[in-house]
Amino acid sequence: MPTILQRITAGDQTAAEDCVAEYGGLIWRLARRYLDRAESEVEDAVQDVFLELWIHADRFDPSKGSEAAFVATLAHRRIIDRQRKISTQRRNEHRAVAELKATVLKIPNISGDEAGIQQAPLYRKELARGFHELPKDEQTALWMSVYRGLSHRDISEITDTPVGTVKSRIRRAMIRMTKTLLGDSTELQCERSPS
Repeated sequence: MPTILQRITAGDQTAAEDCVAEYGGLIWRLARRYLDRAESEVEDAVQDVFLELWIHADRFDPSKGSEAAFVATLAHRRIIDRQRKISTQRRNEHRAVAELKATVLKIPNISGDEAGIQQAPLYRKELARGFHELPKDEQTALWMSVYRGLSHRDISEITDTPVGTVKSRIRRAMIRMTKTLLGDSTELQCERSPS
């Protein structure tokens, strides 16, 4: 009798449902174990594993081991890859935010005259306060754009975020920072696209 993966390879339409029923619990447990902080990441990882199983079901060779072992190994590798990607992304974001926070406190005087020199510490303080009040995703996008000089596409690739979302985050961050520096507490009218 053919295994589930052999049936998928043969084009059996019911085999995909049987695969989910048979191995769904195993794959969910593995995904939750390694991606416990992000439920959406768990869901995406499980979908990736099943997609990988369906696309590469023909790689299963019963003479080399059981189907369950093949599924568990494939799932483990795919989930670990996702975990590494998330960890790298978080490290990059934390590093970016930390560098920007350090940079904000080193802004030079606004102007060389006496009034500018006296206003500079207040300006830096307000700028730092405004930056700290930004949501994390906006802090990261703004820092990468302004301080590191990265393009929207570069930021998109580093943070694994759509380019449009990166642009929206930077725009919202700039509006919020401007309002902070100008002392304007009116509501922001900058929501063009969801982030």
